Amino acid sequence: MTPAVSVVIPVWDAYLRFLSEAVASVTDQDVEAEVVVVDNASHEPVPAIAGVTVVRSEQRLETGAARNLGLSVAGAPLVVFLDADDLMVPGSLGALIAGLRDGDVAFAMAIIDGDTGGRHRAPRRIAYALARAPRLFAVANTIWSLLPTQGATIMRTGDVRAVGGYGDRSQGEDWALGAALAWRGRIRLAHEPALVYRWRFDSPGREGASGDLLANARFVRRRLLAEPGMPAVARRLLPLAAIPQWLAVEVVRPLVLGARGIRARR
Repeated sequence: MTPAVSVVIPVWDAYLRFLSEAVASVTDQDVEAEVVVVDNASHEPVPAIAGVTVVRSEQRLETGAARNLGLSVAGAPLVVFLDADDLMVPGSLGALIAGLRDGDVAFAMAIIDGDTGGRHRAPRRIAYALARAPRLFAVANTIWSLLPTQGATIMRTGDVRAVGGYGDRSQGEDWALGAALAWRGRIRLAHEPALVYRWRFDSPGREGASGDLLANARFVRRRLLAEPGMPAVARRLLPLAAIPQWLAVEVVRPLVLGARGIRARR
């Protein structure tokens, strides 16, 4: 029988040393999963792992495209994407499956900071309030990425394919997917943790400079122009989203980072 969920894990080179732990964090769960490892043209050989499907790209892909390659072979109706240097919390995969209700496009849980053991900032607190109003949550996700799509979120495979998967980029690729899904329907969030995020200096999830974030914002606007789940009036107003996106990057973000730095020094 086909498992209920596929877990897609891209890997290459330096990330290989974490792969066995990431896979074990999935296979040791209390539910069966199809595990798809994407060999992103790794110079170091990706080892064969019993019960794991490995699909190889002959050329190095952007992070989003590597995840999409795994998506293309995923056979389960639900999908979770996991970075090779992160870990799923025991019991979280079953909780993700159980938490996705009829009518939900996605269900996301909380994240543990691997360095401190405390709660990671994503999903942000405001996301929980906004998610109660799906259209408002979709607008907010157009302005700023509020849905973490790796490791702590379960999605319907068909919906992810229908919106085009991740962006073919290594920054902002998850924002594009999250924003498109938010316009498709209801996304629910829970406070229980599902993922241990082990940040590294070259982690795919690292936050870029202002210029990178503004480029990501432009990419999201272009991506949403082709999203059929977006109402026509919202699509016509989409160019105006550049203004609050700029304010979020150039005004709100520096204020938040400054406040975070003050708290850290206390």
